[in-house]
Amino acid sequence: MRRFVPLLALALVVVTAQPSAAQRTGGVLKAGMIGEPPSLDIHWTTAVITQQITWHAVETLYTYDRVFNVVPMLAEGHTVADGGRRYTIRLRKGVKFHTGKEMTSADVVASLMRWGKMAGTGKAMWKNVEAVEAKDPLTVVIHMKQPSGVLLAALARPNNGAAIFPKEIVDAAGENQIKEPVGTGPFRFVEHKPDRHIKLARFKEYVARSEAPDGYGGKRTAYVDEILFIPVPDVAVRLAGVESGDYHFSQQIKQDQYDRVKTIPAVVASVVKPYGWSTAVLNHKQGMMTDKRLRQAFQAALDMEPIMAAGFGHKDFYRLDPGLLYVEQTGWHTKSGGEAYNQHSRAKTQKLLKEAGYAGQPVRWVTTQEYQWMYKNALVSKQQLEEAGFRVDLQVVDWATLVQRRNKPELWDVFSTGFTFTHEPAFATAVDCNWPGWWCQEEKNRLMESMLTELDPKRRRAIWERVQVLFYEDVGRIKFGDYFPLDVLRKEMRGFQPSPELFLWNVWLDK
Repeated sequence: MRRFVPLLALALVVVTAQPSAAQRTGGVLKAGMIGEPPSLDIHWTTAVITQQITWHAVETLYTYDRVFNVVPMLAEGHTVADGGRRYTIRLRKGVKFHTGKEMTSADVVASLMRWGKMAGTGKAMWKNVEAVEAKDPLTVVIHMKQPSGVLLAALARPNNGAAIFPKEIVDAAGENQIKEPVGTGPFRFVEHKPDRHIKLARFKEYVARSEAPDGYGGKRTAYVDEILFIPVPDVAVRLAGVESGDYHFSQQIKQDQYDRVKTIPAVVASVVKPYGWSTAVLNHKQGMMTDKRLRQAFQAALDMEPIMAAGFGHKDFYRLDPGLLYVEQTGWHTKSGGEAYNQHSRAKTQKLLKEAGYAGQPVRWVTTQEYQWMYKNALVSKQQLEEAGFRVDLQVVDWATLVQRRNKPELWDVFSTGFTFTHEPAFATAVDCNWPGWWCQEEKNRLMESMLTELDPKRRRAIWERVQVLFYEDVGRIKFGDYFPLDVLRKEMRGFQPSPELFLWNVWLDK
C-alpha cells in the first residue's frame, strides 16, 4: 500500500533571503502575538492562536512536508486494507511525553477518541469510524464504516488537530478542557501568566525524527532555550517591539507599513503566501439571492483588481486568481470554471437583472471595519454593483455582530469574510453546505461526499475540478482574490520559514 498520500504542492519559501549562519543553541525567543488564546486545548477550539502556540508542545500522528504531502510524525508508517476501510498505523518506538512516560497505543487511542468527540474535523471523521483499537503497544487499527480517502489528511491537520496526549491526562480531563498542553513536542509547557506570556522550554528528552526537516515534517529541533508567546493586541506595539528588539517576531502587521518596514535595518518583512482569500458570501437559503440569476448578475458586475487594491494596497499582498485552492498547491489548483471570475461585464449584469425581474430592492450586505480589508472590498464592490443596476444597503457592524447575524438567514443577503488556507479540499469551508450561506447545490454535495471516500488521487482531482466549475456556475460564493498577511522578525532570528502555519522549531538566535 502507499506509504504517503499526495495532497498538495506548496513551497515554504523565506520571503526575504538572509545570509546563512551556523545554528546556535540558547536564548529566549520572544514572539508578539495578536492576543491571548481562548484555551490551550487544541482539541477544544479552532482558534488559530491556540494551535500556533500549542503545537510546539503537542504532536500528531501525521503532518505535512514542504509540498504538503501527508507524512508520518508520531507514526512510523501505515498500511491500508479492506478497500480503504482498515488503517493499521505503526507507532514510533521510544517517543517520550513531557512527563517522561513512553508513548504507546493506549495514549493514541484515548487521544483520538477524545478528538473524535470534541474537534470539528474529528466529529466529521468519526461519523465514518467503526472502532479504534490498540492492537499491541505500538500498533493502532482504525476501522472505517466506509472507505476513506481523507483519514490521514484529517489526522495531519494542524488546526483543531488530533494531538496525542498521555492517556491519564485525557482520562482526568473527561468532558472538560485540558489545561496544560502536555505532549511529545520539542518544547514543553512551563507556565501561562495571562496578559503577560505563555512560556515553553526546550524538552531535553525530545525524540526527533531522523529525516531532514521538510515543511512541518522531518527533524524538529528546539535551538532556543525558551519561547515566550506574548499577547500584544495593539498592532503598532507589535511592530515597534520588533523594531526596538523587545520581540524577535510579531505577527499580522498592517500592510501599509510594508515600505517602512523594508527600510528598518534590523527587521525583515515576511509575507505569508498563500494564506487566504477574500469573499462575499451569498445567502442561498432565504431572500433575493436564492435566485440564481441575481447571483450570476452580482458575479458578472465585479472588477476584482480595484476591489483587491482597495483592501490590500501593495500588490505583494494580493493576487487575482479563480482557484478555490492556491497556485502554490499544484496538486489541487485549477482554473476550471474561471471564465466566470472577474468578468466586470455591466451589460451581462443588466441583462440578468432584467430576466430576474429585479425592481431595485436593496441587497443587504453586512460588513465590518474591524477588518479594514473586508470593509474596503465591500465598499468598492457596492459602487460597481450600483453602477450596473443593483441597489446595495451596506450595513457596517462590529465583527462579533456579523458572526452572530450571519447565522440568521432572514437578516442578510450578503456578508463579508475570508477563507483561510486549507490543506485538503474535502474540508474546505468555502464549499461547505452547512456553513452560513448554505450553498447546498445537489451535484456539489454529492461530489463532496465522494471526496471523502475516493482513494485515487487523479479521480479526486477531477472531482474537485468539477466542484469549482459548479462554484462559478451556481455562484456558491464570490471570490475577490487571494490575500497575504505581513509578519516581521529581527534579522538575528534565523531559520524561520513563512508558512500558513506558524512554527518556531528549527529557529535559532544568531546573537
